[in-house]
Amino acid sequence: MPFVRIDLVRGRDKAVLMRLVEEVSEVVARTLDTPVDRVRVLVSEVDPDLWGIGGVPYSVARGPVDPATAQPAGGPVPRGGRGPVNPDQPREP
Repeated sequence: MPFVRIDLVRGRDKAVLMRLVEEVSEVVARTLDTPVDRVRVLVSEVDPDLWGIGGVPYSVARGPVDPATAQPAGGPVPRGGRGPVNPDQPREP
């Protein structure tokens, strides 16, 4: 029986999480050639203040959030969580 655990920072819509469970289940079942009803998926949501990135809480590392989109106010966050992308500023190595 495959078991998949997904840890996410809290804040996504419940319908999105339910779709995630459905789609992950289907991919795992297809990949492992097992019935989908044998696949178990656990989605855990973590408070942004309790998820650390580089020694600081996610809520601080991501910067301010636009309430309308639930995305970082300054645009997309680059890999590594260093804050919003600024095309006019060179990236750190």
